[in-house]
Amino acid sequence: MIDFVIKKLNSLNLEDFVVLFFKNRDRMIRFTNNSITVTKDKTGSALFIYMAKERKRIAGATYDLRKGEIASFISSLYKSMMASSETEYAHLPRGPFRYVHNGDIDTKIGEEDLTPYVSRAIYSALENGAKRVAGSLSAFITNIEIFTSGGAEGRDIRTGIELNVRAFTSKESSGHGIAVSTRLSSFNPEEAGRLAGMYSKMAKNPKTVREGRYRVLLSSTVAANIFEHVGISTSAFMVEAGLSFFKDKIGEKVAVSNLTLIDHGQIQGGLDSRSFDDEGLPTKSNKLIDSGILLTYIHNSTTAKKFKTESTANAGIIEPHPWNLEVKSGDMDDDEMIRELKSGIIVTNNWYTRFQSYRTGEFSTIPRDAAFLVENGEVKASIHGFRLSDSIPRLLNSISGIGKKRRWIKWWEVETPTLSPQIIVDGMTVTKAL
Repeated sequence: MIDFVIKKLNSLNLEDFVVLFFKNRDRMIRFTNNSITVTKDKTGSALFIYMAKERKRIAGATYDLRKGEIASFISSLYKSMMASSETEYAHLPRGPFRYVHNGDIDTKIGEEDLTPYVSRAIYSALENGAKRVAGSLSAFITNIEIFTSGGAEGRDIRTGIELNVRAFTSKESSGHGIAVSTRLSSFNPEEAGRLAGMYSKMAKNPKTVREGRYRVLLSSTVAANIFEHVGISTSAFMVEAGLSFFKDKIGEKVAVSNLTLIDHGQIQGGLDSRSFDDEGLPTKSNKLIDSGILLTYIHNSTTAKKFKTESTANAGIIEPHPWNLEVKSGDMDDDEMIRELKSGIIVTNNWYTRFQSYRTGEFSTIPRDAAFLVENGEVKASIHGFRLSDSIPRLLNSISGIGKKRRWIKWWEVETPTLSPQIIVDGMTVTKAL
């Protein structure tokens, strides 16, 4: 099929083209009221094509891989490109390239019965105080092949498993737990269940909290949501589009001095690891923020040309993006962080993070599941019904504590896998949730 696609593309006398072929096996289990309710196992394939000619370019994907449909798709894509406006772009990197796979895969994810992992999570949540448990487990094996007119040719395979657990002791008392891994041997459903069950028990009889400014301890789950947006805002595409709070900030202090953020093309435990980007460049690690200083934007070849620098191997042909984010650990254990918080709020989970302005980084988010009021270094009450507001630039410069322990986070509020500790942020605004 790929030979057929390349032959068709060569017949168009293109300046550049990329062919990316994805073959996926996805497995899913849903559970509610302490029991498994749905299991699904499906396979699928997708063909992504990028082409450029005469200062015009286009990208598209198809899931219909019959030869006739592929030929029609390529023809339609080419006609649309030639009818489009001219644009500036860089030619693809010239290979061939050598790709080194870090070996972080586990094909047992596609073979083993996964229902016992769900049962272990449910049992752990119930054992730690929950009365009712729900959630989902998903697992994948992805095979990727790339061929470019620049001479790049490579193959990759990735595996991963994700568990999302919600535990309840009442309608208003719930807790949340996450477990993600690239391997079954390091997958820990019991810990996700334990956290969910423990938080649901602690969250009984929640009270409202007065509006104002608070010191807030953000769990790894919530902190990862913030740091994902930090990573996305280092994309040169976002900067150029006026959607980044990091515009004109290279080399400047953008965070507290003990904050370091790295993007890894490949890292042990990183679910979005790839040995090559969408232009065929070998991926690598890029330190984005080092001791509070913004070091670089992330680039593909076209944004690198515009910014007069080199690609960081983060293509996305149109929009460069982070692969797997790592926040360097701090020096505080969990109990120490609560004592250091003194008087404030703990937020264990959040959703509906929305930006009033991407350019200034102003956002709000709604705490979900367990949250607690802390006084004199001790948890005093469960709380609910409030919203957190801040701007990310202010938040990054108001971090007063970073935890030692880190967890990989990936779920529907955190699409970029992020290895994150807990953090304490001073002066976040608390208002009533509508």
